[in-house]
This record gives sequence, structure tokens and C-alpha cells, in this order.
Amino acid sequence: MEEIINKAKQSKYVIITAQQVDALLKNCKLLAEHDTMVADKLRLFLYDQDYLVQEKSDKGEFLLRVFETEIEARNFIMDRMKIYEDMWDGCGCKVYYYE
Repeated sequence: MEEIINKAKQSKYVIITAQQVDALLKNCKLLAEHDTMVADKLRLFLYDQDYLVQEKSDKGEFLLRVFETEIEARNFIMDRMKIYEDMWDGCGCKVYYYE
């Protein structure tokens, strides 16, 4: 778990496996879970003092990002959920997962 989080801290995100997602669910405190209705679930975890956001890209890859504060993580999630909501309204919006 620590190795994955350290890698995520050194970049904007890391790609993780489905097994690593299961490990997050077992070893971290789940603070929030949102069903995007488009790209699986968007989850917020707390691990030690790190806030982790896990999402699934349009390529089917699980991405993990680390945030220093809960507010930063929740703002990221709300921004993502707004895009998904707008997609339902036919805005032609796109999520840029790898930025």
C-alpha cells in the first residue's frame, strides 16, 4: 500500500490494478463513494494522513491520486461529478483522466 501511495505522491496519478483497488477497500477508510453512471465509481479514501481518490478511466484503467487535504480531494471529486452530470445533458464534455 505504501509503495503505491508514494508513487502517486511523485506524480499526478498512478495506474493501479483491480487487486490494488480491493486492497484500498480493505486497508483504507472509505470516506465517500460516488457512482458516476458513466465510468464506474469515484472513491475517496483516507490512509494515514493522505487523502486518496480512485477513479476508472475511459480506457478501463484504475487511477489513484493523492491529495494533501480532504477539501482538495473533495473539490476534485465535485469537479469530476459536474462533468459527468453535464455529459448526461449532452454537453459533449470529456473527462481528461491523464492530466
